[in-house]
Amino acid sequence: MAELKNILQRIENVFKAVDLKYIIVGGVTIIHYGHVRTTTDIDIILENNPSEFAHFIKILKENKFDVMEDQFYQGIKEGTNITIFDNKSYFRLDLKIANNNRENELLDRAIMKKLFDLNILIPSLEDVLLGKILYIGDIEDIPDSELLEYQDITDFLTLFHANQESINLVYLKEEIKKIGLELTFNKLLSIKL
Repeated sequence: MAELKNILQRIENVFKAVDLKYIIVGGVTIIHYGHVRTTTDIDIILENNPSEFAHFIKILKENKFDVMEDQFYQGIKEGTNITIFDNKSYFRLDLKIANNNRENELLDRAIMKKLFDLNILIPSLEDVLLGKILYIGDIEDIPDSELLEYQDITDFLTLFHANQESINLVYLKEEIKKIGLELTFNKLLSIKL
């Protein structure tokens, strides 16, 4: 956990020094909301603000991240994830430049939370659960006996059941309905842990 705290400290330093919206998603948010699991990457959605990218790369390098500039800009051009390795640990950053309404809305709804006494921007619990549903997609054809073999399904179920009393179910169900994955949601809730 010391290495995770260290990299998050440096990420906090980077975003204090640049004018870019960001949100940390993925395994770190799953850990924050109470599901103990391992992760080797820090998933970050980053505002698409090209005027800040050169400064961002400079600050990353100053904070001991191994940035390959040509790959950074190629990832932006292609709309793919940008992997940046950490020179001080086994962790890596997986950056995604926001390029659709959902990602931009997520950036706007980011909430500041304390993790290891650090201030980081993450999604709400409902947005984490919604992201898992989006990633899981349609599971209608997957036999129930195989569902728990998928990490994203285990993440969703663990977070949902551990935090059920604090989830805004009205919001979550409305958003799931908008993306047309009500059947996935209902099937997930029928799984017995």
